[in-house]
Amino acid sequence: CSSIGTPGRVGPIIARGTYAITGGLGGLGLRAAVLLVRRGAGRLLLASRSGRIARDGQGLEVQLHALGAVAETVACDGADPGDVRALFGRADRTLSGVLHAAGVLQDMMLRAMSAGAFAYVFAPKAFGASHLHHSTIRAPLEAHALFSSISSSLGSVGQANYAAANACLDA
Repeated sequence: CSSIGTPGRVGPIIARGTYAITGGLGGLGLRAAVLLVRRGAGRLLLASRSGRIARDGQGLEVQLHALGAVAETVACDGADPGDVRALFGRADRTLSGVLHAAGVLQDMMLRAMSAGAFAYVFAPKAFGASHLHHSTIRAPLEAHALFSSISSSLGSVGQANYAAANACLDA
């Protein structure tokens, strides 16, 4: 079913249920949220560890405001299985999709990286994806997307932790 030519909509119509986006208050998450709303999403749960936009001055506040009442911001650490279960408890039975765009960067050469610094970057992306998968394994989702990066294949100087987390998503 397509809605090409329908004002305000782009591409195919999607299920009108709830879509949860981890990392939902970052640039990728908010961009995905806007696209979901344009395609007919009925409700969005925009999850981030703090429940608020962390980086001012990038226009993210404007994007969030444009989503209006359709979007609800939620504090949820995807690396914490309890937080993930609570997130999906908010969706009731209308959960139609999950997009995992969570991630942080902390550039550092591997030889200087502590286990804690590795985990800080690895956990939200890799463990978050695992917790999302296990929490929704029985849900009849229309979409379950993991936002990865080419860094898992090509690497990037100082981002071994980020590349490893993305490789988990790719696997």
